[in-house]
Amino acid sequence: MTGIDEELEWGLLQEATARGGARELARLVFERDPDTRRSLWRLALRRLDDRESPLRNFEFLIDVAQAGIDDSMTLANQAGDGETASTWADAANVLSYNLSAALADCWPDDPAPRETHHFEIGLRAAEDCIRWRWELGKPPDRRGMAYWASGMHHLSLGNLIESYGAFVTAEKLARGTTKGHHGAGVEPEGNFGVILYHGYAGIARWLMGEDEGRRDYERACRAFEHTGAADPERKEDAQFGLEQLRCVEKKFTPGKRS
Repeated sequence: MTGIDEELEWGLLQEATARGGARELARLVFERDPDTRRSLWRLALRRLDDRESPLRNFEFLIDVAQAGIDDSMTLANQAGDGETASTWADAANVLSYNLSAALADCWPDDPAPRETHHFEIGLRAAEDCIRWRWELGKPPDRRGMAYWASGMHHLSLGNLIESYGAFVTAEKLARGTTKGHHGAGVEPEGNFGVILYHGYAGIARWLMGEDEGRRDYERACRAFEHTGAADPERKEDAQFGLEQLRCVEKKFTPGKRS
């Protein structure tokens, strides 16, 4: 990927935004060479999703992400060889996942309201990711992340069966990244993805009226609570997972608590 001066380039993109919004930002990006454009789309999406940024706006974010995805897929289709085509398809995959994650209603430090069409767009972006990650031969954990995004948007849309199925698939893929028995279960010091997706699947089951779902959710929370006692980095990751699960549980199951 082309190295860029991020602060300089973001300053230019901000000026373009002030002049003419998403369309002007995209016009500025399209003036650059393809490799630089790939870096600029990612930079723009990351900075526009900054929760402290006054420019943060989901409609703007969607427009910019879609412009970058369309650009990447155009370049993929025009590529003269399979390797180059895969590189550009992967660029679209990254932008699509980042868009889907930004629109997901699961982040404990992000109170910004989402609307139904945000979840619908996020779901389509996640489904694109699933397809691309299989086509590109991405490892199981990366495919699992895309299924998680799909499950989260299905949950927000009230599609509980589809949500549960996506979370179960994500957990199975996460288990495929573990070696041997150790770390593969929903237990302290276990695989982060396995625990997280098990907790999400539990919430979906709980919402479907299955008491076992609540127990699955609580089991995942306990696993995160007792992870990382001797490893500050693992403890930080586990806390992030725990706060995410609790945030989703609080938003989606208030009427089901005893």
